[in-house]
Amino acid sequence: MTVAVIADIISSREAASRDEVQHAIEAAVIEVDRTYPWALQAWYPTVGDEFQAVFRTVDDALLSTLYFQLALPKGVACRFGIGLGGIARVESRLSEGIQDGPGWWAARAAVERARELERTRAPFARSWFVVDEDSAPHEIAQEGPVNAYLMARDQLVSDFTPRVRRSLFLRWCGYPQKTIAEMEGVSPSAVSQALNRPASMALRIGAEALELGVRARRVFPDAR
Repeated sequence: MTVAVIADIISSREAASRDEVQHAIEAAVIEVDRTYPWALQAWYPTVGDEFQAVFRTVDDALLSTLYFQLALPKGVACRFGIGLGGIARVESRLSEGIQDGPGWWAARAAVERARELERTRAPFARSWFVVDEDSAPHEIAQEGPVNAYLMARDQLVSDFTPRVRRSLFLRWCGYPQKTIAEMEGVSPSAVSQALNRPASMALRIGAEALELGVRARRVFPDAR
């Protein structure tokens, strides 16, 4: 079982320059992959307005999509569909990169669910998680807790300004606060305030909890 993720650019057709949006997101995902290089298949653009990636575990996918959200520049947003299920390579005479399978079907269903929530009950919603219905019971049981986390996470992130998001991302990437202040054109105290907001701290503590689980599974790969 693997975790397939689809990142769908929101309102890409309304962008003044589709090329600039693409370049901005590609710059963000390069930094995400550099900072958190645990993808089985790193983020890559596909046809239209989507990016895709594949991960070993749900925690890996949650962390990467969080970093992805924080790294996005002002005026650019994505919704994320995370799908747990099998992935198969499709034989083709014209391409070596065709994939299909329940993991991708689940990710597509998750994107659609995130879009539905955004348009109805939760305008802040950007992410959803779906497990293939033929998965083991303990895997299907993850849907509820993971989606509860995603809803809380998306609400927190939606309240941040683009500058606060970027400051968080850069700090988590290891940049000193002084350097972040220079990059964002603000004072070091403004960066410190952004990092120490209760919402920022809650988001960071949650990410650290996920990272702890990821590191444990690296040491004990057979552990559930």
